[in-house]
Amino acid sequence: MPVTDRPYTILPPAGDPLSAPALADPAAALRESEAYFRSLVENARDVIHVINADRTTRYITPSVKRLVGYDAEELIGRNILDLLHPDDVAGLLDELRAARGVPATGLPLEVRVRHRNGEWRIFEGVGRNLLDDPVVRGVVINSRDVTDRRRRDDQIRRLASIPEQSPNPILECDLAGQPQYVNPAAERLIMDMRLDGPAELLPRDHEALVRRCVAQSAGIRHREVTVGPRVFTWTYHPQPSLNAVHVFGEEVTEQKRVEDRLIHQALHDPLTGLPNRHLFMERLTAALLRVRRREGGVCAVLFLDLDRFKVVNDSLGHHVGDELLNVVADRIRASVRLTDTVARFGGDEFAVLLDGLEAVEEATRIAGRVAESLAEPVALGDYELFTAASIGIALAESGRERPEDLLRNADMAMYRAKGSATLRCEVFDAEMHARAVERLELETDLRRALSRNEFSLVYQPIVSLRTGHMVGLEALLRWDHPTRGRISPADFVGVAEETGIILPLGVWVLNAACAQLAAWRREFRDARIALSVNLSAKQFGQRDLVEVIRAALADSGLDPRHLKLEITESAIIDNPGSAGAMLRQLKEFGIQVQMDDFGTGYSSLSSLHTLPLDGLKIDRSFVTRVPGEPATTQMVATIATLAHGLGLAVIAEGVETVEQMELVRSLDCEYAQGFLISPPLDPPGIRALLAEQRRW
Repeated sequence: MPVTDRPYTILPPAGDPLSAPALADPAAALRESEAYFRSLVENARDVIHVINADRTTRYITPSVKRLVGYDAEELIGRNILDLLHPDDVAGLLDELRAARGVPATGLPLEVRVRHRNGEWRIFEGVGRNLLDDPVVRGVVINSRDVTDRRRRDDQIRRLASIPEQSPNPILECDLAGQPQYVNPAAERLIMDMRLDGPAELLPRDHEALVRRCVAQSAGIRHREVTVGPRVFTWTYHPQPSLNAVHVFGEEVTEQKRVEDRLIHQALHDPLTGLPNRHLFMERLTAALLRVRRREGGVCAVLFLDLDRFKVVNDSLGHHVGDELLNVVADRIRASVRLTDTVARFGGDEFAVLLDGLEAVEEATRIAGRVAESLAEPVALGDYELFTAASIGIALAESGRERPEDLLRNADMAMYRAKGSATLRCEVFDAEMHARAVERLELETDLRRALSRNEFSLVYQPIVSLRTGHMVGLEALLRWDHPTRGRISPADFVGVAEETGIILPLGVWVLNAACAQLAAWRREFRDARIALSVNLSAKQFGQRDLVEVIRAALADSGLDPRHLKLEITESAIIDNPGSAGAMLRQLKEFGIQVQMDDFGTGYSSLSSLHTLPLDGLKIDRSFVTRVPGEPATTQMVATIATLAHGLGLAVIAEGVETVEQMELVRSLDCEYAQGFLISPPLDPPGIRALLAEQRRW
């Protein structure tokens, strides 16, 4: 571009291979040389800036357009300070003044220049004072934009500071697993724990983990290591470009303590410290598997409860009853082998798992020792109490017995012993077959009942403990037998599930309940009520369950959001492979899912947090015993805390007194149902409640 006052002329050095070819005409050669070097200057990536003594621009290379957004012509005659960051002006002036004392000597400069779009760009360069040069007569600044480089450098510095400042241990290992870098946090751990080196902090299979994550080009997460009293988790991330693997550690000692404490509370009786039903059933399931594999002889279940325990509670108080239960627990433990499991199911009910028996007679001998120890008097303060236990024994010799069946058989045998005037222990055997015959008759009648329209539904209200309004209804099945009258669901639902009758019966319940709620919602448009329907384990395991539910909703016109399905813990345990997938399908369809009767089944807490549930129902067997039983009250509080920790709503069922209502409300339970609120009602009764718009 033309310059009004040509600053200087540069001739190419002699013999320069890049110099223009010599021309015969010296004037032509000079013009050619000037054009050549002007082209180099104007196409350079750097900016060459010639500044007059009054700080105005006399010349600037066109590259300024690419770097700052201004055409060179716009800047000619403009004060250079106009584009500088205000904080950089004083520093630049100082540098320019210093340059006067060292003419022609390059002084380093760094300034921020405002881009045409308002962004600040960082330039660094060299300034030379050539004001006294007769050709140049100005300050020449050669600079370049280093913004992106500075940002990269800053990012590198920030990233480099992360492992140095991290409170967690971080290592970089080579492809053989050898640590090449250990951050300060890891060094402090090694020193504080007096370890010989980082290897003692890492998993035992550390080198194999390094090889695996490199081979698979994938990270490995949460490998847990216990080092003395402390627990760490390690995560491996391969870095192929660095030929290294980064290993990130985190101490989880306190989290593990809290987790272990919560799991212990959920799996153990808070009064006696014994395993509860959950843990007992898990161990029984494992024992039956060993029997089936012929790995450990036979196993047996003892089921017992104390005779006249209610008399102790009613006459001497629950605190004496609790002391008695602790003595009983200690005596049972002392009467069995160290490998056996003693559990308390609640109240005065205890169960014992005898695992690895060499002969069935051994079970009766152990049961006899338990009975004898419990028959001894118990001294509690000023009282000497005499108690005894009735014990039922159920044997598993094939290992194909279902855990719940074995427990049921032991329970049945216990009631036989309790009804005997002489026996304290009773073994479940063929003599109890009469009950099975009665069950078969019930099954036959059950198969005919659906086609004969003997079933009906009643509905129990569910209220919000925060607003007092009815927010839901639980559909409950009733069977009116033509000769035996109304039969309790407890007497036929289990049979229906075991025989498969529950599947067509469940379809009928879904269709009838959805149609009824849809009709009520059309009639009472202001009602904000949802419908809860129980799903048995057999229903939950059927492959076309989602299609059955969709059909019921489509036929009734009920919104999926107004349907809540209640499943038991056993339903999940019986379908371990498909439970999560089935729940996710239901959730995607908009249906809410709740765990019913929590505290009476035998689920594994390690999988509870992985299931997409919306709520958890505290079983009525707990609620009806509070606040009178402190241990049971603590169990209810533990269940509520566990549920809220998992983000689940809590429904307390079996609320029968004002005290129970106030207790579950104080534990932040969101919902309640029970006879205090309303017994199950037929459709006209529910319709009357809806019309009344009652508030509890």
